Amino acid sequence: MSFTIELPTKPYVKQFLELNYGSPVDLKQDRVLYLNFRRCLKKPNKRYDYKRKNIPSLYSEITRIVISEDDFYRYGWELTRTDIISLGKEIEERAKFFMRNILSLYMNLMSKKDSIYKFQTRFGFTEEIWSYESIKKDFDRNGPKVRADINTILANKFEKIFLENLSDLGTISQTLILSHDYNSKAG
Repeated sequence: MSFTIELPTKPYVKQFLELNYGSPVDLKQDRVLYLNFRRCLKKPNKRYDYKRKNIPSLYSEITRIVISEDDFYRYGWELTRTDIISLGKEIEERAKFFMRNILSLYMNLMSKKDSIYKFQTRFGFTEEIWSYESIKKDFDRNGPKVRADINTILANKFEKIFLENLSDLGTISQTLILSHDYNSKAG
C-alpha cells in the first residue's frame, strides 16, 4: 500500500520535483532531501507558525509526496507551516541552481532570451509555471558572472587542426605552427 502527503508548493517547484522524482514525487531517490522531509514528519518545527497563519499564496500548487506505510503510521502525514515553507525553500534553491546552470550552458551558444525560452520549452516550465521575467530576474541577480567563450575555444581548436592538416600537405611549414603556438600562448 502506498501513502502520499499533499505538500503546497510554488508551481515551478512542483514541476522541478515531478521532473526529477516522478508523479507522485518519490523523494527516496534523493537521500538528503528525503531525510530532511522525514525529519519534518518526525520532529515538526512550529517555530514560525505563529507568524504564518496561512501558507503564502505563492504556494498555489499541491504536490503529492510518497511516504512509506511505516512512516505514515509512525510519524504521521502532516507538516507544520514552518516545515512546509522551509522544505519549499530548500527545493526552490535546487530548482534555481538547476536553472542557472542550464542557462549558463545555453548562453554559450545563444542569446539570453533564446536560452530562457529553450530552458522553458525543454523542461516544461511554461510561462504559467515559471515566467520568463522571473527566470531572467533571478539569473541576472544570481547567475554566474564568468562565462566561457566557447566560440573562441572552438576557433582555436579548429585553427590548430587546420594548421596541422596544412602542414601535413606541405602547404605550410612546421616552423609556422611552432611560431603560431608560441604567439598564441604568449597572447
